[in-house]
Amino acid sequence: MATESKGTAADPIEVAETEQKSKMAEEQDEDNWDDVDPPPEDVVPEAPLTEEKESEEKADDDEEEIEESKQERNEEPVEEPVEQPVEPPIEEPAVEDSVVEPVEEPVEEPVEEPVEEPDVENNEVEPDFSKFKTNVAERLWRAKKAAEKAEVTSSPDLVARANQYQEWRKKMGLLNKYVAEYTAAMDIVSKKRDQLFKQYALLSEDTPLWDHIGKPLTEEQVVEVKQSGDVSTEEGIEERTKAIMEVADQIGPGSLMQYQQLSMMQEKLNSIDFKNHNANYIDEWDEVVTSQLDDDVKDVREISVKKEKYIAKVDNLRAKVNKIERKGKGIAPKKLTEQLIRNEKKLSEWDTKYEAKAHEVSTVLNEATQRGWVDFYPMIKNVMKFEINRLGRESSCYGSYHTTLTALKNDYKVATKDTTDAPNAGSAL
Repeated sequence: MATESKGTAADPIEVAETEQKSKMAEEQDEDNWDDVDPPPEDVVPEAPLTEEKESEEKADDDEEEIEESKQERNEEPVEEPVEQPVEPPIEEPAVEDSVVEPVEEPVEEPVEEPVEEPDVENNEVEPDFSKFKTNVAERLWRAKKAAEKAEVTSSPDLVARANQYQEWRKKMGLLNKYVAEYTAAMDIVSKKRDQLFKQYALLSEDTPLWDHIGKPLTEEQVVEVKQSGDVSTEEGIEERTKAIMEVADQIGPGSLMQYQQLSMMQEKLNSIDFKNHNANYIDEWDEVVTSQLDDDVKDVREISVKKEKYIAKVDNLRAKVNKIERKGKGIAPKKLTEQLIRNEKKLSEWDTKYEAKAHEVSTVLNEATQRGWVDFYPMIKNVMKFEINRLGRESSCYGSYHTTLTALKNDYKVATKDTTDAPNAGSAL
């Protein structure tokens, strides 16, 4: 039997198994970290965050992402150009060589460029103040424009001036109350006097005193007054006043009732005059100031809330960073430091917004309160003019009682002549 010699070729199957075992041994050597040097002792790997800290930071990041997405949504989306379908060229019919008509070139009409409207809301141009009776709106607008250009210096005075504004509002509230009461009182006095004088007239019926006590105006005289002047305008009010005075001159020593009728016509003009030049002025003054400053103060408070929110977040994050670094735990995690930097930037932005808005509002508050006497002056002028006009109108009616009283005395003397009721010589009657 033949034996296998040492020099014979190896079995191919055994060679393949040997190579596979060698390869597996090399792979095991690669996975073995026994010969890898340990990390330096002074470098401490970052500790994994606890579930509580992860949830807190995730909530902060989610909140910031929501705010950033809101800001992105406020940006106008960029419209992608829409591809217009390409129409196939239209084949023109063949034209005979003998007939060639000239082609008229189309005349291009000039395209008018759109005119940009002035942006009044953003204060690029001066608004139209002609609709206002007062100068309050214009004064506050100019103060606000001046505050935008001036150095930010008034923000520290905001609290004090806000308190002054609240005091001003209380005073204006009482002023409006007293104006309403005065208006009602004038109306009540006028009506009660008219009621009383009409009763005097009734008592004088069928007596010798009728002509100078109870006799009313004629219909022609009443129509003459009512058809004069449009009382919805200042010129019409002046025309109506003159018409009443002319009738008063016509009747001369008229009756108590005639002058009372003219006085009631004047009272109507007094009511319109007081409303136009006094009550409406005060209403507009109050409305313009409160409508603007209430919104401004509200804006400052909202910005302050945002600012305080980021102050608290920055303080909290800074405390976390300091705690890690001061206790020798190494450098704070990158995510935490980035979050701190991000919130410090937002705090700086809100702080700048607050200072600018607080300065603007503080300036306007000062204009409305400490310098409010500029708006108060024309109102007092109107008050004095009204009272002068009111007294003048009343004087044109009740002032004529001097002649009426003289005529009434004569009526009494005539009616009591040769009777025991006749006045004695030298009697004051």
